Amino acid sequence: MTAVAAVAGMIPLTFAAQAQATPDLGWGACDKPVADGVECGTLTVPIDWAKPGKGTVGLRAYRRKAENSRGTVLGFPSGPGQPGDFTFGTLRPALPGYDLIALDPRGVGESHPMTCDVDKILKIPYVPPTDAGAFETLKKNQKAFWSTCTTGVKNLDNHLDAYSTANDADALRKAVGAKRVNVYGLSYGTLLAERYLEKFGQHVDGSIIEGVMNPDQDRREFMTTAAAGVEAIFAKFTQWSAETPDSALHGQNPADVFRKAQQNAGGLPGKFFGFPWSDVMITRYFEIFAPRDFAEVAKGLRDLADGRNPFPDEPGGEPLPQRFEYADPNTCSDWPFAVPSAEEARLDLASARKAAPVVGYSTNSSNYSSICVGGPKTGRPKPVSSRSTHPTLLLSNSLDPATPKVWADAVRKQLGHKAIHVVTDQVGHGGGMDDPVTLKKVQDYMASTTRP
Repeated sequence: MTAVAAVAGMIPLTFAAQAQATPDLGWGACDKPVADGVECGTLTVPIDWAKPGKGTVGLRAYRRKAENSRGTVLGFPSGPGQPGDFTFGTLRPALPGYDLIALDPRGVGESHPMTCDVDKILKIPYVPPTDAGAFETLKKNQKAFWSTCTTGVKNLDNHLDAYSTANDADALRKAVGAKRVNVYGLSYGTLLAERYLEKFGQHVDGSIIEGVMNPDQDRREFMTTAAAGVEAIFAKFTQWSAETPDSALHGQNPADVFRKAQQNAGGLPGKFFGFPWSDVMITRYFEIFAPRDFAEVAKGLRDLADGRNPFPDEPGGEPLPQRFEYADPNTCSDWPFAVPSAEEARLDLASARKAAPVVGYSTNSSNYSSICVGGPKTGRPKPVSSRSTHPTLLLSNSLDPATPKVWADAVRKQLGHKAIHVVTDQVGHGGGMDDPVTLKKVQDYMASTTRP
C-alpha cells in the first residue's frame, strides 16, 4: 500500500490527540526494497504546523529495531531527494545496537514527492545567464517550470521547509515512544538536523552531522565558497598528476587541458547525462567524477581536450517521461538562493571565478540560484543553535565538492562550545566513517553522550 492509500484509509488523529497518544503507525513490510529488518509505517502530521486543524498528510516512516537497544538514532537523509532509510546503510555498521528511525521528508519519496515537467527541468541552466535578454527568458521559463511542480496534496507545496520537517521528525519521536533520541544528518539532511536541534534539542543526546550545510549564508557566499571548494580539489588533482607517472596528464598542466576541453566542448559528439557538452558541462564533469577517481578524470579530460567524448556508449534517444520526481526545488523554501537579475548573476559569477580561476564555479551550488527563480518566498539566513546539553559532532572531509569544510567551520563558530569538529583527510562527499580513525572518534563520542 502506498503512503497516499494508507492516509486515505485512516481517520487522522488531531494534533491535540497526537500530543497525548501514541498513534499506531501500522508498522509492516515496505512497498519498496529495503534492507533486512527495516519496517515501514505511515505517520500522520499537520500540513501546516502553525494551523494543525487545516488538514493532515501521511508521511512514510521507517524503523529498524536492534537487539538490546542502546538508544534510538533519528536519521535525516541527504539530497534533497534521498529516502529516509538512506542513512541506515551508514548507521548500522557504524553504530550497531541502536534502533534507527527516519522519515521520507515531506515532498520526497513516498511522502508525496514533488514532481515537475521534465521539459521544464531541462531548461534550467546550471549557471544563470548574465545577459539581460537571456535572464528574462530564464524568468519566463521558471514561471512555467514552477507552475508544473506539485506534490499533489493541497497546500503541502507551501510547507516543504526544514522547520516543518523538524516538526514531523519530533512527531515521529513521540510516535515511537522515545523520550530521547540521538540525531544523524547527512549533507542536505544536516540542515534538517540543525533545525531539529534548534527546536527540539532538549530531547537529543548525541548529534552527528556529516557534510555540513551552513544555513547562515546568503546566495553569493553559498556560490563562492562552493566554487572555492571545487577549485581546491582541482589543485589537489594537479598535484597528484605531477606526482603520478601513470596519470594521463603527467608532465602537462591540467589547467591548460581543462581550458582546451572547454574550448572544444561545443563540437564534442554525444551528450553528458542527457545534456549537450558545453564549457559548463566540462566543469560539471570534473565536479562529479574527480572526487571518485583522479586517474579516470585525467583520462577523461585528455579525451575531452582532444575532441573525444569519454562516454561514447552513453545511451541516447530514449523517450523521456513527461514528469519526474524532483526534490531540488524544496531547498528554495529554506534559503534566498534565487538570483534576482542579470546584474546580480554577473556579480555572483565574478565572485565565484575569483575564488575558482580554473573551474570557474560550482555547478551544484549555482544551479540552485537558477532553480529558485520564480519559487516560493524564503526566510533570511539564520545561524545554527542547539537546545541539547551535549555538543554536536561535525564531520567534514578535507576536500568536499558539495559541502566544503568552510561551511562546517562556520557552523562550529555558530555553535561555540556546543560543537566538536572532526576532519577526515580525504576527497569526497560523505563517507567519513569509512576511515577507522574517524569512526573511533564517532563511537567514543556516542558512548559519552548516550544515556542508558
